[in-house]
Amino acid sequence: MGKRQITIVLEPKNGLIPLPSFRTAIEQLTVLLNEVSSKVSEPKPSHISWGLSELSLNSPAKIGVECVGEEVEEMARRTAIAVIGGLDRLQREQVRPEYFNDNALESAQRLARLTIDNLARVNIYSDIPDQQVYLSEQISVNVTGILESLDYDGSVDGKLELISGREGNPLYFRVQDRINNVSVRCDISDELVETALQSFRKRVIVYGVIKSDNNGIPRRIRASSIEIIPEEGQLPQAEDIIEEIKGHSSWIAPYERKP
Repeated sequence: MGKRQITIVLEPKNGLIPLPSFRTAIEQLTVLLNEVSSKVSEPKPSHISWGLSELSLNSPAKIGVECVGEEVEEMARRTAIAVIGGLDRLQREQVRPEYFNDNALESAQRLARLTIDNLARVNIYSDIPDQQVYLSEQISVNVTGILESLDYDGSVDGKLELISGREGNPLYFRVQDRINNVSVRCDISDELVETALQSFRKRVIVYGVIKSDNNGIPRRIRASSIEIIPEEGQLPQAEDIIEEIKGHSSWIAPYERKP
């Protein structure tokens, strides 16, 4: 199977494409591809490098990108399918598409907003027959609805699966929430970095300020503390408890029915 290409087509309103719109299109398409591919490749996120495979500055302008490296071609193919399918779903309904985290949703929104200000149409398609989507303001409206959230104090219980961060930016990790079965991003301060590293691949309870989506599902938490839950073998056994209470006198009042 050949390399999967994603193409974005920019159709100007007045013959010329403003340079800020051209730059935004390339930047946000790159962010969208990277964010979706990181979710597609979980639980072991794989990095995909994207290269410019086609560039036409005629009207409309056409920009094509594809993955660099044969070892990630299958991941790039799945990413392309997820991106086009996700954008199409956002066009039709206010539902978070599979593999779209908050950053991916925000990039989709910025791409859709190009049609409001400076461009007549924005079309994104892949080299899969009949798989394409024309972006519109409706995507922006639906993304806003999805990202409307409630902040509250709470906790997330799950397995700490990923610790990540870029130079100059704070570290964060992800916890697979046991209750809602979603991956929750946990932003951490420098004081919690060591605890997070010690908690890698362990079950934890993360306390802090939760940001949930409009369905009440936690999507992000600003962590204030991390509690490591002991493994089953580390929990006190029945014989340990019996041994502990030996020699301790106790008294239980008999039950009396009240008249």
